Amino acid sequence: MNRRLWLIAPWALFALLAIGWIVYWHIVAGRAEQSVRAWAAEQIEQGGQASVERIVRRGFPVLLRLELHGLAYAPARGGWRAETERADLHVQLINPQHLILEAEAPIAFARADGAVTNISADALIASVRTAGGALALAGVEADNLVLDDPAQEGRLTARKVVFNVRPDARAEGDYQVAFDAQGLMLPRPVRSFEAFGLDVPTLRAAIVVTNGAALMETSPQDPLGPWRAAGGRARLEAIELRWGPLATTGRGEGGLDAQRRLDGFLTLPIEEPAPVFTAIANGPNVNEDARRALGLLAAGYMISGDDITFDVEARDGLLRLEGLPVRPLPPVY
Repeated sequence: MNRRLWLIAPWALFALLAIGWIVYWHIVAGRAEQSVRAWAAEQIEQGGQASVERIVRRGFPVLLRLELHGLAYAPARGGWRAETERADLHVQLINPQHLILEAEAPIAFARADGAVTNISADALIASVRTAGGALALAGVEADNLVLDDPAQEGRLTARKVVFNVRPDARAEGDYQVAFDAQGLMLPRPVRSFEAFGLDVPTLRAAIVVTNGAALMETSPQDPLGPWRAAGGRARLEAIELRWGPLATTGRGEGGLDAQRRLDGFLTLPIEEPAPVFTAIANGPNVNEDARRALGLLAAGYMISGDDITFDVEARDGLLRLEGLPVRPLPPVY
């Protein structure tokens, strides 16, 4: 009897564990599906739009994936809409607070003015991890990203893009933002910077957004109004740019003034400043005095070959370069 019990016990235990895992898988899958439905209903109650035509459970028994077919979303306050034929929601079975959303079809991003940008990539993944009901880390990663606006010339492409957001442990309410884009190709030449070309090998930024929670309080008329009123600023702890003759790593800080114009500064060490001065001098809305002064600076640095720490300031609706008033600044929106 004891011998038979020892033979049966492992199989019985295995069967119990298997049944328990099956029950657990379906419980987690059901809760995940209910959460998606509840999220869509909540968005509608708040005046937004959210819909999923069909949800299909996949991955049993090891993985859990919800195929979201016909996914569409438009916030109540934001003036944009995104929709895709399919996105997959991956749920970590041992850590359901970690969610991964993977685009399995192109995304159409429509703005309030009617313009549409089609977003596609070999891999486009967004993830969110929470702890105690609060955000711990959120991010987006894309391989061979393509942004195509059919009404505009060219397409913006990037070999690799990584974007992450996490709370800043140094100050409550602040958030750390990290952005890294490699192998950028601009859709068309930038006016007056045509000589820099379309290829941007590197663009990186490490930013601290103060009073970040206020960004969630927005409206179509003034999307950044609550953040601005709360004293929100974006502190660029580091920004790196490689574009044509420009190779720089700088820092700065910025926000919006009461008229929604840029307000802040940017400090950029530049080894070859002449092409930069020339491009800015040839730009639109540059007053003639500034144009002549920038031209002289470009000629001087072309001869000397010296480098410079380039100081850019936006204040009181005016853009200044090296203290020189260059052009007025319109409202950002």
